[in-house]
Amino acid sequence: MITWTSLSPRALKAVVEGRITRDDVREAFQRMDALMDGDGKVDLLADVRGQVSIELSAIGEEMRHLSVIGRMLGKMDRVALIADPAWIRAVGRIESHLLPHIDYRVFERGQAEEARAFVMRQDETAPA
Repeated sequence: MITWTSLSPRALKAVVEGRITRDDVREAFQRMDALMDGDGKVDLLADVRGQVSIELSAIGEEMRHLSVIGRMLGKMDRVALIADPAWIRAVGRIESHLLPHIDYRVFERGQAEEARAFVMRQDETAPA
């Protein structure tokens, strides 16, 4: 299941937990597509809680949107990934190197406030 919260006009929070379905993936693309219609960049706070499983139909739905993924990645500016499982954080670190034009950071659960501040750009106003 993916639960969405708008954090700002350019930022979304996605809480990912349990079983991911085709409908979850479809909604994710709809939400990102709506944000991408604007002129600016898009920020995402992805919060992966506990163990997650993905239905085969969800993977098929993602494959149907491959042409949109390139456009989506071009509009991304900041991504903060909070994840309980260490393997998801490891994949996030690899992904961050594969997407050098995105300021992509990986956080542990205890750093959730820091991750939110990063996506909300509160880190830019902090004193040096």
